[in-house]
Amino acid sequence: MNIKNEKANGEVQELTIEISREDYAEKVESALKKQRRTAQVPGFRAGNAPMAMIKKMYEKSIIYDEVNKMMEEAIYGYMRDNNLDIMLEPLPVVEKSKVDFENADNFVFVYEYALQPKFELDFNKQVTRFKIVASQEEKDNLIDQMQRRYGEYTSPETIGDDDFISVKIDDKDCFFYSKSLNKNGKKEFIGKKVGDVRHVALRKIFENEEEVRKVLKITDHELEEGNQYEYDVKIENIGRITPAELNEEFFKKAYPDGSVTTKEQLEKVAAEQIEKQWADYTNRQFMNDAIGILLENTTIELPDDFIKRYILTTQKEMTQEQLNEKYEEYQKSFKWQLIENKIVKDNNISVNQDDVKNYVRNFFMANYFANFKEEDIKDRLDSLVNDALKRKEDVKNIYDQLYDSKIQEVFSKNFITVEKSGSYDDFVADVEKKADKAKPAAKKKTTAKKAETEGEEKPKRTCRTKKTEAEGEEKPKAKTTRAKSSKKAE
Repeated sequence: MNIKNEKANGEVQELTIEISREDYAEKVESALKKQRRTAQVPGFRAGNAPMAMIKKMYEKSIIYDEVNKMMEEAIYGYMRDNNLDIMLEPLPVVEKSKVDFENADNFVFVYEYALQPKFELDFNKQVTRFKIVASQEEKDNLIDQMQRRYGEYTSPETIGDDDFISVKIDDKDCFFYSKSLNKNGKKEFIGKKVGDVRHVALRKIFENEEEVRKVLKITDHELEEGNQYEYDVKIENIGRITPAELNEEFFKKAYPDGSVTTKEQLEKVAAEQIEKQWADYTNRQFMNDAIGILLENTTIELPDDFIKRYILTTQKEMTQEQLNEKYEEYQKSFKWQLIENKIVKDNNISVNQDDVKNYVRNFFMANYFANFKEEDIKDRLDSLVNDALKRKEDVKNIYDQLYDSKIQEVFSKNFITVEKSGSYDDFVADVEKKADKAKPAAKKKTTAKKAETEGEEKPKRTCRTKKTEAEGEEKPKAKTTRAKSSKKAE
């Protein structure tokens, strides 16, 4: 076997792999003998078929497998032995390759690959880190939820302003809260008792259509335009929760470890909990801002011609015209991937299975067993963690999340961070201001929603080269390109 490498154009290289019959003959002969021992040939017992017949039946496919295996190992080995950091995967140069499995003899595989361009990162820039401060209303609402959680449940005779109401609608069990009713709805239901039937148009008695969908248990697109949804609604049950008072009994139930014993302490804990929840959104915005700054201020000379050939080769549905329209976004995505990989490499960032397991364990402890000691629920916790780790897509997402968290730590240490604090509305205004500056005036401005704060989306990963204990180190793939060079064998 002979391997030659030469520079084709800029960062793009060509790798030529020459495989002669002498290179694969012994392996093919060994594979044929192995095949003979198990081959089921009519008229012969297993292991007794003539070798000439075995060759006629299997030699071509075995040569195909062995040659391709040698070619792939040669590519992987060359990249590994020479410590090459490449972009994407090697592409076959069909016009220079000589591959004919119908007349197997000597083979010449020519591949081109692109080295990752060299560049430097400049963190000497300002990035704003926003902290949302919990409002008194948010704290009061959270405390009210806790008081209800430990409150007294009763079944009153008549419906009040803040009750849970179970009803029958066309023999279907439904429910709603009286506080979700509008003025007309309250007239229909407040003061009514179990067994009463009200004929109402649901669209006219609730504050918004989302409540109608909840009652009928249907999705947005299933709500018919113009349909008022008139029904006979029979009251089946009335439930009422009287919030617990903030007294010694409440604190013992809510915080059996004695960590909170006063209203002032409870407000502080509530504020911390609310601000921790908001931190997910502000951290995401910090990441987006930092990434945007790096993308804008980092010069990277991409091998555009190679990237375009790669996209057109691997995405069969993509046309040249579509690629030209979308290529700017592809550039941005590849550029971020290179930056991200450099950050990972320069800072020795890694994530292993223990990191993922600890993340899942901490998640369950914080969200389901906050009032338990870990040693008391160890078996239950271990079972939940093991079940969670079986879901591959979830595990992959956790790996990415942990990587992002570690990259965020790098940003926090290296960028010039400007601290800013305010209410949620202040945060929304800050995000919208940045969005208005970043986008042309003619475009609709970005609105930061309370459920999912928007900002500039981080480009999707397309060629992650991080090393994880679960996945191993990525190596350049050739199987996709192999079929191109050996079509006759198929």
